Amino acid sequence: MTNPTDTYSNVGQEQDLTPYQAVQVLLDGALDRISAAISAQQANNHAERGEAVDTTLTIIGLLQDSLDKEQGGELAENLDALYDYMTRRLAHVAVDKTPKTLEEVQELVVKIRDAWAEIDPAKEPAQL
Repeated sequence: MTNPTDTYSNVGQEQDLTPYQAVQVLLDGALDRISAAISAQQANNHAERGEAVDTTLTIIGLLQDSLDKEQGGELAENLDALYDYMTRRLAHVAVDKTPKTLEEVQELVVKIRDAWAEIDPAKEPAQL
């Protein structure tokens, strides 16, 4: 079985994706893993929740590492701070017995994904 972390670490390298498409795949993957973590939390499955959160942290780290702060300016700086915040919130999941923290991060990723989907890659640079 393929490790989800390895899958997301290689997005764009093994597939023929543009940087824009790779970000889309990563954002969708983060949402998938957060949903899995919420389901696992509701089922009281701590191991599965931990795996899903770990993969989400990896994806957020990849998104954060891909930011081009020189070219992206203030927007990239704001995304960097938001990714850092989400990472800190996800680290809190282990002590949170409710899905509240996961749902908060999920809402933030949905907002980023929806905004990213509005970008026309033909007109905008693919990297932030």
